[in-house]
Amino acid sequence: MNKQAIRKAFFVCASIGVVYAALAFNIQDRFSMKRTFDSPVRKAPKGLSVAVAKTQDAVTPQETVITSSSSSIEPSGLIAVPIVAYAIREGLIEKDGMILVKKTEDPSNVYLKKPIDILKDKDPEGLKTLSRIIGKKNIETFLNREGIKLPDRSLPFDAMAGTGYSVEKNALVALYNKYVGEGFDPLMPYVAGKFEVARKGSGFDIGKVREDRQTQTAQDGSAWTMPNLTGLSMKAALDKISPRTEAVKIRGSGVVADQYPKPQEKVQKETRCILYGRSYQR
Repeated sequence: MNKQAIRKAFFVCASIGVVYAALAFNIQDRFSMKRTFDSPVRKAPKGLSVAVAKTQDAVTPQETVITSSSSSIEPSGLIAVPIVAYAIREGLIEKDGMILVKKTEDPSNVYLKKPIDILKDKDPEGLKTLSRIIGKKNIETFLNREGIKLPDRSLPFDAMAGTGYSVEKNALVALYNKYVGEGFDPLMPYVAGKFEVARKGSGFDIGKVREDRQTQTAQDGSAWTMPNLTGLSMKAALDKISPRTEAVKIRGSGVVADQYPKPQEKVQKETRCILYGRSYQR
């Protein structure tokens, strides 16, 4: 047998050996395309489930706020009391500190009020000023932390004024119980819109405003008696008169030498009052 024949015989035997080895160790399965193809097919459902979950999360805040539940209300001015109480507790404002308020339509018309007097008078300009001092971000963070969901920022709402969003009554009562102390008792029962908050035992309760209470509130705000401010410092005079009216003009400085209207006169709520300081020259 020549060398060429021996070489061919060797290659034939080697090929047969490789085939037997492949069958013995299932090498054809290791190089099959089936596993590589099946792998992404099994992962695809996971990708779909995650996408659906994200879509649901994106709409959850709006579903929480926009509700027709009878236990949910637009808080209006009722929400301002616990917000102010929280701000006082955190040192963002002082309970007896004077807040300088400017009227939006007349910036030259300014007046001073304590936070509790702003709440008592439901003073919209005063509430706007308090909102700026406390900080809208602080207010929103506080409400979110207490479980009150606010709308997306693309929607119009006012956290301090309590408009443009809804609150569960139980959540609102919980805020009063947690933050509103005895120092706010002169405000109670606190009425805003169609609802009022009142003390009940050691806590608070919220309900619809009684008709007789609405009539009494309207009568209380219609007229008042001008106090005698003569001889008081301007600050003391403003402290005394600002809970009754926002329309106060100051002329001159020093102690109050004269005033309009005169002491003990019956005046309407929006009557403009003028305080004349001793330095004023007519």
